[in-house]
Amino acid sequence: MLANRRSRQGFTLIEVLVAMTILLSVLGMATNMFRKQGSVIVAQAGRLEAQQTAQFTLSALERELRLAGVGVVDMQPILAQAAKDAITFNADITSNVTGDPSAVYIDPDAADENVSVFLSTNKKLLPNSDKFYPDSTYMRSAGVPSGAETISLWLSVDSTAPRSDEHILWRRINNGPARVVAKGIIKGSADTIFQYFKGDTAGFLTAIASNKLPLYHNAATHGQPSDTGAFSLVDSIRTVRVRMTVVFHDRKGDVYRRLDHTIRLMNSGLIRRSTCGDPPIGVSPQAVASVDTIDTEGVLDFNPKVTISWPKSTDEGGGEKDVERYAVYRRPAGAPPTLDQPFASIPAGSSSYSFIDHDVVTGEQWVYGVASQDCTPRTSGLGVTPTITIP
Repeated sequence: MLANRRSRQGFTLIEVLVAMTILLSVLGMATNMFRKQGSVIVAQAGRLEAQQTAQFTLSALERELRLAGVGVVDMQPILAQAAKDAITFNADITSNVTGDPSAVYIDPDAADENVSVFLSTNKKLLPNSDKFYPDSTYMRSAGVPSGAETISLWLSVDSTAPRSDEHILWRRINNGPARVVAKGIIKGSADTIFQYFKGDTAGFLTAIASNKLPLYHNAATHGQPSDTGAFSLVDSIRTVRVRMTVVFHDRKGDVYRRLDHTIRLMNSGLIRRSTCGDPPIGVSPQAVASVDTIDTEGVLDFNPKVTISWPKSTDEGGGEKDVERYAVYRRPAGAPPTLDQPFASIPAGSSSYSFIDHDVVTGEQWVYGVASQDCTPRTSGLGVTPTITIP
């Protein structure tokens, strides 16, 4: 019986306490490790969110402002407003007519009021101002309105945000509803979000003093005798510098990303011709994919891009000398070539050309094309690049 009792003996109280102590220590260390890993993941997600917001905001602004002036008629100004926190311009960005060669993008579902000229009967206050626009309806010819719509981009305070200096970037077409472009933009009362540069007689860019802002194109008709003085200053703007800070609210603390980028108004200062001859001669583009590495707060951000380059058309410097711009297209690898929806529009006037596409993701495959256009506008054949794989 003694032997049986001894064989059924369990752990002693001391052994149980030691085992529980060891188990609790292991669980405590594991919990602490998982908690730290979770904090690192959340912090990385916050930085990534802030970086993506900054990239999207910059990409949207660059794409819009580079197109300012596309498809405007002679009497229609490119810029209608140049303020510290707002900018308004005219451009034929969208058309709902398939194959429309003067528009940059084709959207068959776009509303008619968003793809044509801003009617003076529907004039509206320019953002963050007391100025109404437009004073006249710009026409291409008798009875034919301009296809260039009016685009406004501006910042206003975000009343739902935790910070009083946090703003929303808005976009509006003509007198339509305002749409949110981005949130979480920090702007102090004295900050200049949009800084403007004009060209001088020597061809150099000089900054327009912030105390001269805002500028408005108050003359009803661009290029008329009344379009002088302060009105003509807004016509002289060639470049816009965008400077802003984007914030992402993380439970461990706010994450910030700083934007500082210069955008050229590609169509500013162009001479607009009214007649052209035969369709222009096309070009042969090249494309190179690369990655920009940016060190922000000790974290490496990798931003892929594609640079498309091409020489000027034979009909720009010689021949009929009527090439006014180049339309840039892109399509997924394997899709058929098309001239219906240009990706960007670059004005003529340089010895060679390039365009950087930031709106790409690692692993994607794209084919790019470039076509030259005259002022009719007629379009050349499409020159395409080989398939580009985004690294």
